[in-house]
Amino acid sequence: MRCSRVALLLASFAVGGVLPGSAANVAAQSAEPMPPPLGRERPLTCRGGPGLVFDTLAADGARAQLSLVFTASAGPAGLEGQGLEPGQCGWVERPFGEREPRRIHLSIAASDTTPQRSMLDGDIYWGFLAYPTDSGYINAAGYRHWHASSPPAPSTPPAAVAGAAPSRRSLPLPFDVRYLPLFALGLGAIISIPGVVLMGRWSGWRRLAERYPDRNSGRGTSVRSGKLVMNKSLYKMGVRFTMDEQYLHVAMSLLARLGHRPLSVPWSDVAAARDEWPWFPFKGEPMVRLTFAAHPDIRILVRMAVGRRIAEASGGRLRIAGLHDTVAAGS
Repeated sequence: MRCSRVALLLASFAVGGVLPGSAANVAAQSAEPMPPPLGRERPLTCRGGPGLVFDTLAADGARAQLSLVFTASAGPAGLEGQGLEPGQCGWVERPFGEREPRRIHLSIAASDTTPQRSMLDGDIYWGFLAYPTDSGYINAAGYRHWHASSPPAPSTPPAAVAGAAPSRRSLPLPFDVRYLPLFALGLGAIISIPGVVLMGRWSGWRRLAERYPDRNSGRGTSVRSGKLVMNKSLYKMGVRFTMDEQYLHVAMSLLARLGHRPLSVPWSDVAAARDEWPWFPFKGEPMVRLTFAAHPDIRILVRMAVGRRIAEASGGRLRIAGLHDTVAAGS
């Protein structure tokens, strides 16, 4: 009985001696930074210097698989590597844990010479999106590198953006700024095309084109109208009049052909008379009014000089009513 009590007493001392040490070990392990879960990408920054060692694992022409061995920083590296000494790497937002690997595997272009320069230049920095693996290395899913003389624009680490709007400087543009003029032209075309089509309906051009289809054979004399009024619509780009022996051809520029099909009016259906510009600031300026027999309600106003040219090229088939010096054929 006494022996059993002694054995029990010794066992209690042994237990009492082991437990404090075990508690210390647990406390030490809990103080060590927890590594990110496997497969979860986190930002990691490295600074060039003699402490970095690059080795080639494999190469297949355009790409090379590299291994980067480094010294871990004592504290967080920071997004731009402000917490690093030359040759060190570190997680952006926390220190490295004791059991985390000090080796990164990455894939780069075979022609990229930055790894060789990084081992000598402490002003070259690397930024990775990386995650630990269970194979003893950290896998880099993406990377960038820069020189201290031209650091990247400030941005916010992924862990800090939850619930906060990113700064304007960190928002990437959805297009290449070199193509901004092309985007502007495309946007202008998208906005203007419906307006051009509707203008052809409001002005009466569409009705004229249905009655007088295009019969232009490419012959005759052409003249640009400059500004032109059709009903209550102003065509600032003007139109092109072409006169041959049978027809007066009227056509818009290629950019405005939607809703404005070219039309050809027989000279027998064309009438011209003196008129005036209807709106300020040119109200009262002498103009020539053209009307076509199929739709006499549609009034077309052209400048006096253009009206004279049309009458001259008609070969006497068109006279301008109300004009003292009426242009006649052969005059």
